[in-house]
Amino acid sequence: MSSNQTVPVAEQKRLREKLLKKHNVANIITHWFNVLIWLMLLPTGIAIISSPRLGVSPIWMQEWFRNMFGGTANLITFHYTVGFVWISVLLFNIFVGWKKYFVPFAMHRVLLDKDDIDWLMIKPFQMMGFMKDKPLPPQDAYNGGQKLYMFVVILGSIGIMISGPVMVFKAFFPPILKQIAQPLHFLSVFSIVAGILIHVYMGAIFPEEKEGLFSMFSGKVSAWYAKMHHEKWYWEKIQAELDWEDEINQKIASETKEHQEIPLEN
Repeated sequence: MSSNQTVPVAEQKRLREKLLKKHNVANIITHWFNVLIWLMLLPTGIAIISSPRLGVSPIWMQEWFRNMFGGTANLITFHYTVGFVWISVLLFNIFVGWKKYFVPFAMHRVLLDKDDIDWLMIKPFQMMGFMKDKPLPPQDAYNGGQKLYMFVVILGSIGIMISGPVMVFKAFFPPILKQIAQPLHFLSVFSIVAGILIHVYMGAIFPEEKEGLFSMFSGKVSAWYAKMHHEKWYWEKIQAELDWEDEINQKIASETKEHQEIPLEN
């Protein structure tokens, strides 16, 4: 939460009723597409690698998945088929929206600044009950933790996209790549999943963050939530509204002036 001064109740009500668009339809669809795909990939992947010696998952889960798919071979086929669907859709989205979406997003929403670093130095301690009186620096549309996790997701996704095909088509790759692919795949998945657990915990458990979770359905957050959690982005949106209003007023004034200068016919 930002270091806002106490806001009058009437102003709080106005800000809570005002909605700001944070996510477009493409963001929302991509987000839930990833959720659906990972709900299929993660449990099947765990069932594939699990054994009684590893103890990654209970034996009943391993047997249930293998019986459901009619054996380990079919389970593996399902896993990598869904994986290739995921890779294809993501690469298509990146190719189509590279200049219009991904480059601007990376330049303006992902890079960490000093406020993000300071946020990362304070927020974890506040979650553990320390440094409660220390104000958090203002944040952009995504806070420092979310930005840091984006880097984990990007690097992890690249690792999965590279290692997955090598593991599936291992006959076409040299031994050294096959030896690297499996640990790279596991490390990439583990990194993303570790972040997902924190991501879900913050969104579903923390009351002050739940509006951010609901925004992945509606695409909008209240101005109050934006001001308290993403103050930089909030003022950016307000400035955009003011610029738009100024542009409209200038246009109306220009049209009015042109109309007044037209000579009246006798």
